Amino acid sequence: MTRASEQTGELYDTRLAAYALVENDGKVLLTLWDMRHRDPRFIPRWTLPGGGIDLGEQTSDGVIREVFEETGYHVDTLALLDVTTGIIPGAKRYSGEGHPMQTVAVTYTAQLAGGELRAEQNGSTSQAGWFTREEIRQLNRIERVDVMLRMTDPGARNR
Repeated sequence: MTRASEQTGELYDTRLAAYALVENDGKVLLTLWDMRHRDPRFIPRWTLPGGGIDLGEQTSDGVIREVFEETGYHVDTLALLDVTTGIIPGAKRYSGEGHPMQTVAVTYTAQLAGGELRAEQNGSTSQAGWFTREEIRQLNRIERVDVMLRMTDPGARNR
C-alpha cells in the first residue's frame, strides 16, 4: 500500500508479514530466501519461514499458510514472539517505483502439526531444511533468525 508520510509528504509502501519459529527434535526449520530470479546479484540467505500477509488475512492465518507454501509443513499452537518494524530504502527494493518500504514483521513460535518437507515452487524461497542452533551459526542468514533464537534460548534467561 502506497501512502504519503504525514511528516514529510514522501511516498512509501507498507508491508505486513508474519514468520514462524518452528522447533522440533532440537532443530529449527529455516527457508532459503532466494531472489536471484529477480536479480542475479542477489545472495541467498536463510530465514524463518513466512512472508507477506494477504489483504484481509489475519497474521496468524497468514503465517500458517506461508509455512505450508514454503516448507510443506502444517503448523499450529501459535504464540506471539515479536513484532518489529523496519525500513527498506527505495534503492534496495525490487519493486515499488523507488519508494521506501516500511515493514511490519510479526513472528510467532509454532508447533509442527504434520506434512512433509518440500521446497517452495516459483516463490521467494528455494530450499527448506532443519538445522541445529549450532549449525545455524555457520549459515548465511538474516538477522531476524539470530534475534529470534536469542529470544527463545532457554540458557539466556539464566545469564
